[in-house]
Amino acid sequence: MATARAGILGLCALIWSQSIGAAEEFNNELRQLDEQVQNLKAQALQLDVDLQDFADSSLYPPAQQLRVFLTMEVFDFELEALELLADDQELARHEYSPREVYALRKGGVQQLHLGNISPGVHKLKARFLGRFNDSEAQAKAYEKLVEVSFRKTNQPLWLELRIDSSRNRDLGVRIFQREAQL
Repeated sequence: MATARAGILGLCALIWSQSIGAAEEFNNELRQLDEQVQNLKAQALQLDVDLQDFADSSLYPPAQQLRVFLTMEVFDFELEALELLADDQELARHEYSPREVYALRKGGVQQLHLGNISPGVHKLKARFLGRFNDSEAQAKAYEKLVEVSFRKTNQPLWLELRIDSSRNRDLGVRIFQREAQL
């Protein structure tokens, strides 16, 4: 009887060790499969980035490309809307939610426009609508119009509109030309 028990225990130990080996092999196969899936995901994301770059360069050739961005460094102004025009043609119009204004205040950058414009001298107009934060319950509506002339060459042109100051209930907006990151 003792030998039968020993035989059964030995058989159980053998089956158990084989099942552990099979489970470890199965886990290794799962890890390898997971690595392959992660690699495919990374490749798909890179392909998407490459396709977007290709589409941008095809639709917006560097010789005609114009990008306009918005940044904000002011905390006492609630931006509600923005209208952007070049040579009296509308490029962008956007109404802002409180979350978008919060993101801009935290260092966010919004691309307002990506498009084509011919080389030469152009006029850019930006109209900002909003309200200054006051202790008054109902702050008065505020509007600021900024106009600037710029020269477009055969190189891509990136312009940054930066809301950077507010003094005596007047909004300061500066416009910077940035080096294109192709």
